[in-house]
Amino acid sequence: MNIKEKPLTRTRNSPKVRAVDQEIEPEAVGQVEPETNPLAWLTVEMVLIALIVIVGAGLRLWQLGNYPLSDVEAQQSLVAFQLANGEAIQSTNYSPLLVSLNGLAFLLFQDSGATARLASVLIGTILFLLPLTLRRQLGPAVTLIASALLAISPTALFLSRTVNSEIAVAVGALMIFAGFFNWSDSGQQRWLYLAAGGVAVALTAGPLGYSIIVIFAVVILIKLAAFRQLWDQGLSLAAANNDIESETASDDATEAVDRFPAALKQAGLFLLAAMLILSTAAMFNLSGLSVTTNLFMEWVSRFTFQPRLDGGFNAVFLLTLYEILTVVAGLVGLTFALLSRDLLKQSLAGWFIGALILDLVMIGRPTGSVILSLVPLTLLAGLALSTLADNLQQWGQWGNEGIILAAGVIILGFGYIGLTGWLVRVCGADDRFCQLAWLQSVAAVALFLVIVFFFGFVQNDAGISLRGLAITGVVLGLIAIIGFGWRLNYGRLENLAYQPLAGIPASTEVIDMMDTLSEESLLRAQDNHLIDVTLSGATPALLWQLRNFKNVTPTGSIITPPNTTAVITLTADDEQPNLGEAYIGQDFALNSVWSPVGLPAKELINWLIYREVTQRPQRGNQAILWLRYGAG
Repeated sequence: MNIKEKPLTRTRNSPKVRAVDQEIEPEAVGQVEPETNPLAWLTVEMVLIALIVIVGAGLRLWQLGNYPLSDVEAQQSLVAFQLANGEAIQSTNYSPLLVSLNGLAFLLFQDSGATARLASVLIGTILFLLPLTLRRQLGPAVTLIASALLAISPTALFLSRTVNSEIAVAVGALMIFAGFFNWSDSGQQRWLYLAAGGVAVALTAGPLGYSIIVIFAVVILIKLAAFRQLWDQGLSLAAANNDIESETASDDATEAVDRFPAALKQAGLFLLAAMLILSTAAMFNLSGLSVTTNLFMEWVSRFTFQPRLDGGFNAVFLLTLYEILTVVAGLVGLTFALLSRDLLKQSLAGWFIGALILDLVMIGRPTGSVILSLVPLTLLAGLALSTLADNLQQWGQWGNEGIILAAGVIILGFGYIGLTGWLVRVCGADDRFCQLAWLQSVAAVALFLVIVFFFGFVQNDAGISLRGLAITGVVLGLIAIIGFGWRLNYGRLENLAYQPLAGIPASTEVIDMMDTLSEESLLRAQDNHLIDVTLSGATPALLWQLRNFKNVTPTGSIITPPNTTAVITLTADDEQPNLGEAYIGQDFALNSVWSPVGLPAKELINWLIYREVTQRPQRGNQAILWLRYGAG
């Protein structure tokens, strides 16, 4: 080490030093690497995001093929199956986006009910991750809460596990929303691509894509001045990102528009390319272009005074039925948004209100249309729940709000047990105690409210009561949506008809019929799928079940069937085969139909809690399986 002496130097701030100071020459100084933490990225937020992804994706994949495809699902899946097998596509009533994605899934994996739903799983996973892209505008707490709610939402979970276009439309809408507000906030090109991709997804997914276009257009018109200012801000930031002087771009927005057409053109080209690829399955399904252009007329046709067979319950009913926590918190968040001056929050409020209004006036709405209202409502719920969390952190105490929460869970749990006991008991005409047992639940609620009021009165702070009541409601609401989601997505197939969100699901007898048919095929043709079948009056679900049978002959009537060696005939009516030989037939229900309208009060309460009643669903479309005697 080279050391040299230098004269003593003193400064105002230097302490007393020795007469000889030592100086280390630069070449003698070793290069010291700064200490880095390789796990610096592993924050609490990242852990929570990873947990949301694992739970959300796991819930969507688990037992994915547990239920057979319904007619609505099978209609989409059959087109994708034909595309994957190089067959001519006859149908014009399908979602080009879903057919493109499902066709790819069938090429990569063996065709099955679970494979047909893989595209929905992917889209549903993207849906609950997209709120995280608004982290900068809404904050990490709000977006994490919204993502978690969408990950476990009974509605979002069910639509992510069924073949439907509405979940894709919701993803496209959120892509447009997040893309625009992030671009206006940063000017980065990737956000324009996200918004353009969202338009492509929404318009190729299904007819409800035009609902999103109309809703967003109305919101923009109402707040036109604010959106114009936001647009100019995005152009200015984008110009600055493209090496244009930020001062010039800020001072002259018109010049920024003139000097920044390239990025908009690129986004427009990306939109056209995305629509072409998604609608035509990368040019393997050219008929998808005409189907995409016809989606607008399909959307218009749903505004009718006559209910359609595929029309579902309105969003107000379904949200209240399945998303009680999101509804209550979302309405609070809606109030916050309407009172704020934040354009993004006000736009969320406009999106929710617009989607709700369109849903109410669209008599021919599909069942899955509820997701278009749920997405903005969930983000609004995130606003309210985040505010509650901040208040609890700032003012809450375990000795106050914690006691209210514990008392609420115990007392209301006791009331719930009493209510279920009353529901399962059959009360005699003279058994007044049994008939009035429901009062136990009312007394439990009243006792809890007295405790809540007591804490606020004793502490002379109404905020304690409000926070305690709110956190108790959140916990109980969370338990409720988990229970509803579990019964909806993983319950027994025979109870699926009791779920309004499921529409008209497949019946358990479909499985019995196909098992019988496969067993007879193995017995008579030594293969599960080689038996000759004459088919009359098929539904999409039935055609899907028969897709792997090699010798299926369609016919208009089995009274005079074609000259085949068929030994088993399926028909949707009760015609008797007339081949000069004896047949025995067994009827099977293809789907189930049920509605809660007209239920007595006690059974209605039981259905609201457990989603099942003693009344069995009606048998929908039926097929009769005819078996010829002595055939071998």
